[in-house]
Amino acid sequence: MKLTDAFISLCCTILTLSCAGNGSDSRPHTQIKTATDDNLLIPEVPVTVVGSQAIAAYTIMHYWDNMDFSDTTRVNDDRFMEQNFAGYLSAFPYAGYDDAANAAEALMKKAEVSPQAYYRVMDIAERFLTSPNSSMRDEETYYLFLQAIDRSEFLDDTRRIRVRAQIADVLKNRCGTPASDFAFTDNRGRRTSLYREASENQVRLIVFYDPECSHCHEIMTSLKQSEILAAALQAGVIKVIAVYPDGDKDIWQKARDSMPDTWINGMSPDGEVSENEIYTLPAMPVMYLIAPDNTVLLKDTTQPAVEEWLLANFQ
Repeated sequence: MKLTDAFISLCCTILTLSCAGNGSDSRPHTQIKTATDDNLLIPEVPVTVVGSQAIAAYTIMHYWDNMDFSDTTRVNDDRFMEQNFAGYLSAFPYAGYDDAANAAEALMKKAEVSPQAYYRVMDIAERFLTSPNSSMRDEETYYLFLQAIDRSEFLDDTRRIRVRAQIADVLKNRCGTPASDFAFTDNRGRRTSLYREASENQVRLIVFYDPECSHCHEIMTSLKQSEILAAALQAGVIKVIAVYPDGDKDIWQKARDSMPDTWINGMSPDGEVSENEIYTLPAMPVMYLIAPDNTVLLKDTTQPAVEEWLLANFQ
């Protein structure tokens, strides 16, 4: 999803509002507009609303006040909807959880003017918040929308089944919950498991991968070249476990020796991880960071997020 320069400017304006100092009213009071005058007009944040969290909460709660969801021209305009949805989501990280949940609920209620509008907003929320190519991908924020959608009587039965399946995926191995244990065989023939590889004061980076996936090779190469990860491995604060979850031994054996000696490279026996859907694997590779007590620290994460976590917690 590429953003225009004008739209990036809009996002910066919103972030300026949401990042205002705590208790300070030294911030812009001008009305925010999107890239062109015929796009959505964002309500002004009242001067009585102060503090970064309160400003972000007001922004996302009132962002769509001037949107007429019965206007099919606007609802079907990809550029209009995507630009404004990106602006809307840009303030979510600065709002409190309850305010974000209320804003998601309010938007879905506003979209209940027609099935066309409602399902359009559902689709955009899913694309922005779940697509691997989206810079705004955020499962926890998407969960807020899923909850709001599931509470709505506007949803048809077929879509409700899918939404509830997505909710189940979000709740599976969620950050802050115990990771599901699973067995694997390493490239020395040793049978072990996620829990057996737990060590005090050592986190585990689980990398689910497919040996025949070109994108997996790109990510693996990048991980191998990461100086931060290498330093953490040398210091003994992290253990990297690469796991092929599908269980095809012939495919795995072709690539099992391509991993660094400092990593553990394993295969799920009989493809149990995939077959039993122990972990949600939308598009490989999929990475999880697991704490020494087996709590999920980062779910379906990225290399930069892992490196940021290591720098923040092991210095």
